[in-house]
Amino acid sequence: MHPDSPPRRKLRPLVLACFSAGMLACAAASNAVMDTISFRYEKSVFAAVGADRTWFNPRVSWRNKWKGGDPARGEAFVGSSTVFVAFTDAWHTFKSLTIFFVMAAVIAPFTAVFSMKWPLWVLVLVGLKILYGLVFESLFAGGLIAG
Repeated sequence: MHPDSPPRRKLRPLVLACFSAGMLACAAASNAVMDTISFRYEKSVFAAVGADRTWFNPRVSWRNKWKGGDPARGEAFVGSSTVFVAFTDAWHTFKSLTIFFVMAAVIAPFTAVFSMKWPLWVLVLVGLKILYGLVFESLFAGGLIAG
């Protein structure tokens, strides 16, 4: 380290703050993709460049979760409507990325407080994603449905 450079301890909060800001910017970009394909697909760059309509257009791509595109026939593959939904269409892929980026932004500052090796931080991230998924599924599957 150069004698005039600041100590590493003082740089760490700045690095973490920049990382968190970058993750939030990535989350905003992913969210923008979700809203664009949801509400303005026909005017989007995805439609303009001829991107795979069955992947990007939510009016069609939701069918990718189901065998033959029919919910009555069940899931296209195990977990395709829940835990692995991110692999079925662009909207769900970008939703999963948005959630990941926000969680990474939130977790980053804690790495300065709690000293753990990176594999444990990955487990924390996975645990938070599982918690998020359980709460979401319990409410979406029935908890918020009247009657």
